[in-house]
Amino acid sequence: MISNTLTRKFVSVWVAVAILMVYSVVLTAKPMVRTGSLSIVGDVMVDGQKVTSGGTFFSDSTIVTGTDSRVVLSLGKLGRVELLPNSSLSLTLADNGITGTMNSGRSRVSTPAGVAVNIATKDGAINIDGNEATSVDINTENVSTIIGTESGLAVLKSGDLVNEVAAGKNGVAGVYPPQQFVARLTTRGNQPITLNGASAVSGASILTGATIETPASVGATIDLGSLGELAIEPNTQLSLDFDASANTVKVNLKRGCVKLKTKDNVNGEVETADGVKTKSSKKGAAVCYLAGGGSSAATGGGLSGGAIAAIVIAIGGGTAVLIWALTNDDEVVSPAK
Repeated sequence: MISNTLTRKFVSVWVAVAILMVYSVVLTAKPMVRTGSLSIVGDVMVDGQKVTSGGTFFSDSTIVTGTDSRVVLSLGKLGRVELLPNSSLSLTLADNGITGTMNSGRSRVSTPAGVAVNIATKDGAINIDGNEATSVDINTENVSTIIGTESGLAVLKSGDLVNEVAAGKNGVAGVYPPQQFVARLTTRGNQPITLNGASAVSGASILTGATIETPASVGATIDLGSLGELAIEPNTQLSLDFDASANTVKVNLKRGCVKLKTKDNVNGEVETADGVKTKSSKKGAAVCYLAGGGSSAATGGGLSGGAIAAIVIAIGGGTAVLIWALTNDDEVVSPAK
């Protein structure tokens, strides 16, 4: 009787162990679900559902941004992807790689060393081998696919054509748009600033829609060719939009000081975070936005040049916009809400 009882207990224990082992194997074999987090401005859809900042998206999702909307996809050790307004991207995440399809619009892909990238477009494919940290701007808004490599090396393939696009260079797949325009960056002392979330120095290409941030001790100048020039003071954050075919330049100033000079027949404007708009001209308009009140801005680099008088326009809530009146070739331009 005792022997039978022990036998049954022994068999029960081994059955339980066997079940646990099988369950463990199943869990181990189950593929890891890869996700990323979202930082959103405006209206963004993931797989047809509206999402908000702080949310999570899963691998194999399609992300779509609306007008005046954008989203940053934080991918952990894989890097980050920024999707600009009116864009659609299907994205798949792997252990050491990112693949996807840029259905429309523009994106910026920034990855560390060790992460491979393969993004298909209507005109070809962008490949990054992962040998070094890389940041690339992908633009499918026109009749072609245009990439601008800000750091590292990207390869643009279209049919039998293979175009290696090094840092500071641009590549085109498909029909080259007749009005494609690229601005050029110069930094003070060739020291780095932040361009679209990645480090950039003198000679870097800047496409419309770029986000730019200068550190406390480094200023920069952007040569806008036939449109004019933008001088950026240290400790400044902004986004820049321009269109050579429409002769327009717009600076969205989030912090710091800039001076925008535009050439004849070019519509230039600087808008601060609180909605104050200042028109530019060939004589230049310099604007400082100091959140929380603040003091006078730095006057080195592009804003130096003569005696300075400040007109402080109270916005409310402790913020202020300073429109600098500069001597010599500069003029005071009144802001308009």
